[in-house]
Amino acid sequence: MCGILGTVNIDFNKEILDLIKHRGPDDWGIEKVVLCESEGESEIKNIVYFGHTRLSILDLSPAGHQPMYSNDKNFLIIFNGEIYNHLDLRKKLKEVHFKGHSDTETIVNYMAKYGVKSFEDFNGIFAFGLLDIKNQKIYIARDRFGVKPIYYWHQGNKFIFCSEIKPILKLTGRFEIDKEGLITFCTLRYNPAPKTLIKGIYKLRPGDLLEYNIQTGELKKVMNINEKHVPQIKIERTKSEDYWVDALAEVLEDAVKRQMLADVEVGCFLSGGLDSALIAAIASKYSKGKLKTFCIGFEGAESSMEDEREDARRTAKIVGTDHYEEVAKPENYLDFVRKSIYFLEEPNGTAPTFAQYEVTKLASKYVKVALAGQGADEIFMGYKRYNFANKLELLTKTKMMLIPFILLFNWHYQIKRLIYALKGTNLYETFVNAFSVFQKEELKKLLSFNSEQKIDDLKYFYELINKNEKKYVEIMSILDTYTWLADELLIYGDKMTMALSLEMRVPFLDNEVVNVIENVPVEYKIRNGENKYILKKVALKYLPEEVVYRKKRGFSLPILRWLKDDLQWPLRILFIENPHPIHNFIKKQMIEALLDDYAKGKEKDHRKGVVLIHFGIFLEVFEEFLGK
Repeated sequence: MCGILGTVNIDFNKEILDLIKHRGPDDWGIEKVVLCESEGESEIKNIVYFGHTRLSILDLSPAGHQPMYSNDKNFLIIFNGEIYNHLDLRKKLKEVHFKGHSDTETIVNYMAKYGVKSFEDFNGIFAFGLLDIKNQKIYIARDRFGVKPIYYWHQGNKFIFCSEIKPILKLTGRFEIDKEGLITFCTLRYNPAPKTLIKGIYKLRPGDLLEYNIQTGELKKVMNINEKHVPQIKIERTKSEDYWVDALAEVLEDAVKRQMLADVEVGCFLSGGLDSALIAAIASKYSKGKLKTFCIGFEGAESSMEDEREDARRTAKIVGTDHYEEVAKPENYLDFVRKSIYFLEEPNGTAPTFAQYEVTKLASKYVKVALAGQGADEIFMGYKRYNFANKLELLTKTKMMLIPFILLFNWHYQIKRLIYALKGTNLYETFVNAFSVFQKEELKKLLSFNSEQKIDDLKYFYELINKNEKKYVEIMSILDTYTWLADELLIYGDKMTMALSLEMRVPFLDNEVVNVIENVPVEYKIRNGENKYILKKVALKYLPEEVVYRKKRGFSLPILRWLKDDLQWPLRILFIENPHPIHNFIKKQMIEALLDDYAKGKEKDHRKGVVLIHFGIFLEVFEEFLGK
């Protein structure tokens, strides 16, 4: 993995590039390209700067150095990611004399020959900037599932794109909260692409290819590879369980084997649950030595649902890995948020961000690459909300009769979420309501400015989905895969691992795996209330029943208990007792009321607290970053 930074008519030096040095501490490079054109008797110059920081994974030699030119010198690339099928792509480039064996050298020459749209042939995780020198155009792209983020800023003849936001902030000197972005964040706990919380800074959607015309200053979308793929997803209801088990086992094993490709050691994150256990079991077959696995636990945890070390140890012993673990403490949490927000840049309401950082800190002492189980819950329907969505068609038809009965039990926040979801006037609105952190009326009371909760940010992918012959839950799973997974979970996965110079790979999101699982009907994903039914059948080929049928795990933490006890006084000092920039956006009395509710045990939804903590510290960190 690496960091990329490109600009047009905005100079930058190594000091700016070093803002993303953590993404690639092994090597760096800056290339300046002067492009001239005649207009009458005068000559117009546009200057392009491409910068790169390298984490050396494939081809550790100088032949992998970036920025990198194509053999014909017509193209210049800066690339972040891994292309797992690049050796297959090389077979189509027999005329190219390669200097090394990096995937970057493969793809720059591949696109030089077949055109930039051929990036849809790449099976991998990536973001890149490609300069077409002859035609004076820059192309930027993000992989199909959005594993690798890429941000951009544009104003006339000036253009910036980067793996992270910090260099853009430094180069523009602007930091202003986008209030629409804040409304979205408080609703969904993240901002779907192209939106961010910062006015004027955007991110590519998963699968996007954008073109910047250096001569005209025009920025436009060329294509999104998902516009062809998503509408073609067809649920195949006639195939048998045995067929799907065999097909999935084959593509998943191939994916893990592909993603073990590296010139450095590859490890694996291992929680107490199924997804990481299955990846570790397959990876151990192809590891050059004994596979290293890593787990984190939390001080103050009261059950294995909050501290998975014992389950992870048992899995590691069964699989035969070299296992490592550590314990994190709640008093580290606010310090962690400050540190992590600097790297995360887009705050989220996901408490396990802390766990991801801590387990990466452990793993980075031993390896430069780690496989992870991210993506399985979305594509195999692992979350309990899919059980709810599986019954949503019936509930929406009978909601007027059900609501009075449900109201008798509305003391539980999950029931309140159900009621709010059923108030949706259409399927899209029902999905948004089901996912909302702060509901419409809550948001009006919370925000210190006039707000209208109109969440259209998910409609791009929602409208791509062919809803014919698909059940509500199947639509929801597809939507989650291309929105929530990409712009909340994968972004924090990327940012937290790259903050510590470690590359995270996600075999469940290999193109070939998703191409199969997207066609599997819900009946094989949820069976009699059992989530990930078909994945468990696949896992039985590699793991014993005691591992496969454990209760669902992840890298979780006891955040609700911390909000009730350990964090009460620190948060009151931070947000209530002293002036704070969050008060420009969030009413202080509403923050205090929320903390009171946590202290009394009345508020059970930890997401609200995490959203406000992350947003408040985000304001602190980036105002300080720009010296405001």
